[in-house]
Amino acid sequence: MAVLDKILASCIPLVPKAFMRPLSLRYIAGESREDALARGRHLHDNSYLTTFDLLGEAVTNNSEIDAAAGEYKSLIQTLTDNGFPVNVSLKPTQMGLNISQDICFETVSSIVSLAQQQQGFVRYEMEESNTIDGTLAVFERLREAHQQNVGCVLQAMLFRTHDDAQRLLQSNPQQLNVRMVKGIYVEPESIAYQEMREINASYLKTTRLLLENGAYVGVATHDPLIVAGVEQILKDIPEAKERVEIQMLLGVQETFRRQTLDAGYKVRVYIPYGEEWHKYVTRRLKRNPKLARHALTGMFGKREKL
Repeated sequence: MAVLDKILASCIPLVPKAFMRPLSLRYIAGESREDALARGRHLHDNSYLTTFDLLGEAVTNNSEIDAAAGEYKSLIQTLTDNGFPVNVSLKPTQMGLNISQDICFETVSSIVSLAQQQQGFVRYEMEESNTIDGTLAVFERLREAHQQNVGCVLQAMLFRTHDDAQRLLQSNPQQLNVRMVKGIYVEPESIAYQEMREINASYLKTTRLLLENGAYVGVATHDPLIVAGVEQILKDIPEAKERVEIQMLLGVQETFRRQTLDAGYKVRVYIPYGEEWHKYVTRRLKRNPKLARHALTGMFGKREKL
């Protein structure tokens, strides 16, 4: 299967962009803010929460940083003007982490400040393992400045994640907001679990730790085993249910998403958009070829009727 995944991933860049665009619209709202807003309105009308995500990462100069930050600020204003809850997600390297931690902090802080004025929230994402120390260093500064209006992401596949969670819990755990993910990047055996059962065990272990200590957790998953594991945690800590939401990606496992909502969970859908959609797709497939198979089967799979 791994060989097939690599073959599929290698073929994606050869597919004409004009052909890929309509197929990608299951997973990406479109190129414009208006496209994203239309998807968001549809989801809100059907009782879902939303997060808006401007595609882009690994910027190389200040003008790219300014452009991304400017779009996020315009997005926050657009959400406010249209009566949407302000909830956005951004990547550290999109905000200049690879250039300077100080630049990244100042840029993200300016976005969080604007969101904070609208009682909004900014998810400060996590990327490849070589960026984690810098990402968490900036997050600690953001958290000190903005408290519950900014949250981070932890990746269950990494050996270090449980310890990272323990460190984050040492300060104001009731104001800590963490999005738990399995991890999309291909990481070496020396630092990351490779077997799914180990990743799932790490995921649930860290989720339990966070909930036991008062943190809010965004359970980002399309895996019924993870949701079942969270259900067990909540049986043990029933008061924590108000501090849990299930988070899913646009266009993925839509029937399961509806079932999870109907089961009484808050469900948040991530809505990515932007002109960088083609680069985003090809980069993701290059870094993790198995996604090509999932994307291909999903494109022609049954859609949920909301």
